[in-house]
Amino acid sequence: MSDQAEKRLVRKLDLHIMPWIIVSYLLNYLDRTNLGNARTLNNDKPGESLVETLKLAGDKYNLVVAIFFVPYVIFEFPSNIALKYFTPSRWIARIMVSWGIVTICSAAVKTYTGMIVCRIFLGIAEAGFFPGIMMYLCFWYKPSERATRMAIFAASIAVAGAFGGLIATGVSFMSGKGNLYGWQWLFILEGIPAVIVGVLIYFFLPDFPETAKFLSEEERELAVTRLGPYAPKGTDKHFDKVEFIATIKSWHFWVFSLQYFFMTNSLNAFGYFAPTIISAMGFKGYQAQLLTVPPNAFAFFVIIGNAMWSDKRKERPTHIIGGLILVAIGYILLATVKGVAGRYIGTCLIACTNAAVIPFIAYRTATVTGATSTAIATGAMIAIANCAGAVAPYLFRSKDSPHYYPGLWTLFAMLGASIVLTGGLWYKLGSSSEYRDRLEEVEDEAQYVGQVKLPQLGRGGAKNDEEAADYKTPTAI
Repeated sequence: MSDQAEKRLVRKLDLHIMPWIIVSYLLNYLDRTNLGNARTLNNDKPGESLVETLKLAGDKYNLVVAIFFVPYVIFEFPSNIALKYFTPSRWIARIMVSWGIVTICSAAVKTYTGMIVCRIFLGIAEAGFFPGIMMYLCFWYKPSERATRMAIFAASIAVAGAFGGLIATGVSFMSGKGNLYGWQWLFILEGIPAVIVGVLIYFFLPDFPETAKFLSEEERELAVTRLGPYAPKGTDKHFDKVEFIATIKSWHFWVFSLQYFFMTNSLNAFGYFAPTIISAMGFKGYQAQLLTVPPNAFAFFVIIGNAMWSDKRKERPTHIIGGLILVAIGYILLATVKGVAGRYIGTCLIACTNAAVIPFIAYRTATVTGATSTAIATGAMIAIANCAGAVAPYLFRSKDSPHYYPGLWTLFAMLGASIVLTGGLWYKLGSSSEYRDRLEEVEDEAQYVGQVKLPQLGRGGAKNDEEAADYKTPTAI
């Protein structure tokens, strides 16, 4: 296999896969977090904002945000198994069309209770999308290639945040048109594209390398063999009970889940409360919407830059820690600085949370092998972490406005705990982006391939990728 042939193949994969992934996640984040924009939309016009028309006084808005994550977490857990069973194109298309329809229907809500019901159905509809995409990329790309692709995918969040602010600014001038408020137009205009793209994905998103019609027979063979024997494959069993139990029993699973929970709190806090935080600086109406654009634009470059650097070095922990420190500084600025400029800089730094999250997820996917283990390690971990969605809204209680100091310091502490956990994983698993052997008591665990005693390689694992390939690798870590 020549390097040039592999590079040509990867470019071809990127061309046929990444555009669909990027657009779909951009729309996903727009529809999930447009509630934050809707909350402040037309708040400079009495009687036209979401809060006033639906009477979301006090912490009712927080409950509207939090309730989404209850069905989202419940239905997210088995979603990756369903993705493998129904094929990615069908499952992802189903998710997109469903959430698009629910988002459009949200415009018809007249009461607080009605919005609660819509958010519950939105959680059901969207469940499994993010972990499904993470797993989907593992079928196509090497571990050392994933962070860059995941970053391009996840940086859609930053683009969505920027576009969301611009769209909300434009929609604010539509309030009253067609007897609809601005927030109602926002739900309609951001829901329709999800339905359209979902239908297109059903027909055009390739499922697995083994069945990709845009590849020649030789390219399909290369696409499969270059991933090595431990990557998940389309031909793997839909569900392997032994792999499932091994993954859930592993201490790594719970440490990774706890760490992601801490980081997800920061993601959700920014996604739903960035317009609120900026409004608290004294900006109202369309100005508050527009000022959500620069933080997201800044985050876009930081997220992609850190992930590409991580892939180039084939190293994860230092990039995770670096991203966490950057975001933690943002919370310190918001909590301690009184001036608008300093607090706005803090907001820009907090928008970069995915700069830590993407190398982290890439690190996690390089510790499991096989379709079932990958499905559980991504799907279940993300489902558990998304319990943060029910916690984050209550870190920004109405009684703590306008500065929300308790929430800011709590999030800072969570990021600190995440840094500590990253250090622990670094010590036990090493720093590489490639599949790594577990280093303790492997010979006693029947779920590992070959059930052989592995050589003690030290805390960094194998010295290099070639050496790692010579050793037996566990089915699930």
